[in-house]
Amino acid sequence: MSLEALDRYREAIERTAEAEKALIDWRARLAIIEKEIELSGKASDTPSKSSTEQFIDDHRDKLEPDDIEFLSERHRGAKEVVRYSGVSESSLKRMADDGTLEIRRTDSGHRRYRTLSVVQYLITGRDEQDV
Repeated sequence: MSLEALDRYREAIERTAEAEKALIDWRARLAIIEKEIELSGKASDTPSKSSTEQFIDDHRDKLEPDDIEFLSERHRGAKEVVRYSGVSESSLKRMADDGTLEIRRTDSGHRRYRTLSVVQYLITGRDEQDV
């Protein structure tokens, strides 16, 4: 191999190494930003898995196996929530409208109820209203 070819080869390797280092730096920055978002609670409008797990840990003595199964999904449709909670669909809509229950809307406009919000209401909301 000629000296000129060796120089070009060395330059190519150095550029590749610099590009790989820059990629690693960007991945590290991205990981830091994602962690900051996760810790600040702004990752999404749905609960993080850790908040659901924390809720289960905090209220384990009040939860039945059905409750934990219900919490396995972040959002559920109205019929599932009615079946689980025993609350009428019209009451669910009213509680969603007044902010008692958290929802998100599908593209077609249907309500999907946040499961953590429903279980929190059943554990704490009813107790407070019955007093």
